[in-house]
Amino acid sequence: MGKIREPQPVKLFIATLYEEKKVLENILPQLEERWGKIEWISEEIPFTYTNYYRDIGERLKRVFIVFKSLVDPGCLADIKVATNQIEETTQEEGKERKINLDPGYFDGGKIVLASTKNFSHRVYLRRGIYAEATIKWEKGDFRPFPYTYPDYQSPEYRPILRKIRELYQRSLHQKDADNKD
Repeated sequence: MGKIREPQPVKLFIATLYEEKKVLENILPQLEERWGKIEWISEEIPFTYTNYYRDIGERLKRVFIVFKSLVDPGCLADIKVATNQIEETTQEEGKERKINLDPGYFDGGKIVLASTKNFSHRVYLRRGIYAEATIKWEKGDFRPFPYTYPDYQSPEYRPILRKIRELYQRSLHQKDADNKD
């Protein structure tokens, strides 16, 4: 019988999609209020992988926001519910929302994303939220699964995913150093 253990904390990030940078800038204080200090924000990447997010705009940009504190991976469903609520605050007449906020985490072996949509490779968490292991860390690099989103497979995302991994490792080392004191 396996021994039940608490999971190791993970590195929380939010992958954002927006057309107007001001929308992102306006919600940053809300994100920090809920999940603590932002450790790093990636550069903007043009998002040209799908038309699924047309409701937000025509010339979308992707930015990853990484938080300093490590979190319990069991919080992912609550985080996704909260990010959906924040998205709703950006609604305007004629637009359902002006930003998409996809929370996820890196746990040392994989990037996990939260979703409101079920599919064959997703696992139900709670509160109407599912989780997906989106891409794995294996043999010194990120490797896609057959279902990995095209953008997460792209060369443009690799430096960002590696940076998230680096920040995670740094946070773990800091946590270990703090526990020794």
